[in-house]
Amino acid sequence: MASSEIVKSLEEKLKMAIGLAERIGYIVGYVSRTSPSLINEEGGYVVFDVDPVIYFKNFQMLAQASSLLGVVDIKTLNIVSLRVLSVERRDVLAELDLPDMYFPMPQAEATGLLTKTRIKAKPLLAYNIETGDVTAANYVIEPQSPVVLLTNTEVIQRIIGLPVSGVFLGYSTIGDVPAFGGNAPLYLPLKAFYQHVLVLGTTGSGKTTLLKNMIASMYSGFKFDSEKPSVVIFDPNKDYITIPLAPSWSIMGSTSEEELSLSKKALEFVKGLNGVVILLPITRSVVEDYIDKYENWARILKAIAVDYLKSVLNPVSARFNWRYEITDLDVVEEPCKQGSIRFVKSRVKMNYNGVEGEAYYYIVPYALRFPDFTPRELVALNPYFTRQAKDALMRILQALKAKNAYLETIYDLYEALKEARYRLEEHIPRSRGVVLDPSREYVVQVIKDLAIHKSTIENMIRQVAAIIDTGIFDVYTKGVGEDKYLHEPPIGEVLEKQIALFNGYPIVVDLEYLQIHSHADPEKVISIVAFRILNKIFEWKLLESRYKATAQPVLIFIDEAHRFFPSRGGVEEYIENVSAMIDRVARLGRARKMGLIFSTHSPRDVHDIILQLTNTKITLRTDKSHLGVLDLPEEYRDFITRAGDRVGVVKSHVLRLGYATFKTPLPLIGHYDLSVL
Repeated sequence: MASSEIVKSLEEKLKMAIGLAERIGYIVGYVSRTSPSLINEEGGYVVFDVDPVIYFKNFQMLAQASSLLGVVDIKTLNIVSLRVLSVERRDVLAELDLPDMYFPMPQAEATGLLTKTRIKAKPLLAYNIETGDVTAANYVIEPQSPVVLLTNTEVIQRIIGLPVSGVFLGYSTIGDVPAFGGNAPLYLPLKAFYQHVLVLGTTGSGKTTLLKNMIASMYSGFKFDSEKPSVVIFDPNKDYITIPLAPSWSIMGSTSEEELSLSKKALEFVKGLNGVVILLPITRSVVEDYIDKYENWARILKAIAVDYLKSVLNPVSARFNWRYEITDLDVVEEPCKQGSIRFVKSRVKMNYNGVEGEAYYYIVPYALRFPDFTPRELVALNPYFTRQAKDALMRILQALKAKNAYLETIYDLYEALKEARYRLEEHIPRSRGVVLDPSREYVVQVIKDLAIHKSTIENMIRQVAAIIDTGIFDVYTKGVGEDKYLHEPPIGEVLEKQIALFNGYPIVVDLEYLQIHSHADPEKVISIVAFRILNKIFEWKLLESRYKATAQPVLIFIDEAHRFFPSRGGVEEYIENVSAMIDRVARLGRARKMGLIFSTHSPRDVHDIILQLTNTKITLRTDKSHLGVLDLPEEYRDFITRAGDRVGVVKSHVLRLGYATFKTPLPLIGHYDLSVL
């Protein structure tokens, strides 16, 4: 090709490059003609100058290391992302190269700042806008190529390797500042959640706000690939039961204009939600307050539900001077394959100082009946059983089943175990004049026949007592026959009917209510219930995978994960049982669309298996001592220890560059601390 033809082609491409640059953003400079552009085995760089007017107008986007820009390469017309490596500012005197002795006394002069800014940047990814292909920018960028401050959302997401669909996390940032004027939303595809997520950050860094914004996005179904997952939340602190209420900032406007602007922008596509399903653990002590006042289980549950709603809504309404009215309160019993689903449905009319709204609460009572448990399920319920105690109790319960012996409640089992211990003591007579019913006597006989060691019997008694202390077993509610005690709701069918019965609202397991109304150790009781529900979801997923061609996505949020899966439990059997369970659940989740989202303060507080199984880690502001465990690159380490509220780093295989910084907006759904209110 003749040189004249090359020049003509380049002139045409230069015009096209400038035209493309103007369509996708704002031109801030051109790749230098006097400094070389370079590419080698270690990477490449370009140098460009920025006019002082443009610099002072856009310095937040230009003058920070790691700022992100675009450049339209003249020869390929690809849009290439640039990461700023260095920014050089020189006074006009430095431009004149005058010696220091020229001025005996330094003198400030604003006009001396009207010099060009020299920026050195590294090419990252190249985007062909016609084909949609994104490749590594492994070629030199031509001098005179226009450098762009990007405003086009699609182009931004492509050239910095961000997913274009999924769960909304927030807005990509440069440091703490939202990048590209808030035109770079950050999504995490659903497939990343099926490979599990860990959220880390100190108290007040914004973990709960981030999780709530994820949940709002999931419920909105925005930017999903035709999937809308069911959501289950384990809530040990009553942080999630107010999510159907309006976020206070949207009504009161009490925050900065920038924060309000970005949060309102998010509400345009993340619609939030106005309902929730509360899986409410009902203990014996709760029912005792109502059983003498009401004649049947339905009226008892209705009264419990009303008092529960008042305990949630009264503190919020008192704090903000809002008014509410509980209406349409009904007790529903929905038949299903495994009995029935009982729940209390209510509509709450809200008046937010003149702004009308409504919230729907579905309260599903949760309790357990001893006869519903298989031997394997009972020993799996309490992870504090020793291995020997688990084996022995399994054999006892299996022998009872083979004999058709019937124990009505777990209290009968407990008394039989205690009686067996007494009778095996050498100094206790074989008969103390105590006559047990035949089924209990059979437990005593089986223990004798199996020659179970005394220490094993002691562990069985202690751990069965711990299960009893939870208060959720065999809760009497004035029923007869099958209705004598509260039933455990069939979790699998609750999830299957989540849309039909509960409008697809998230399911919140209120574990704080359980801690308040249980005599057991708080950490033990929430672990027992959480593991039971997790195992039930696991079993349902297992059956679903065998009999159904398609899987219903389920995402499980476990806030304060260190309380359920500690790095040091003090009891070896507990750690072993917990790690085996979470490994089993997590591996099934990858194959059958069940994702686990853990949240905790420190990576050192949770079991190592959680760090191993979570392929995506989101780190908000954290302590320097945790950085070694997190394996963050050097450029993010100092930043994340000083990051502002709700600012974080995502490390994930679904990101083309491996990492991204972001800021999640203000809570897009109700976010109220009831313990403070």
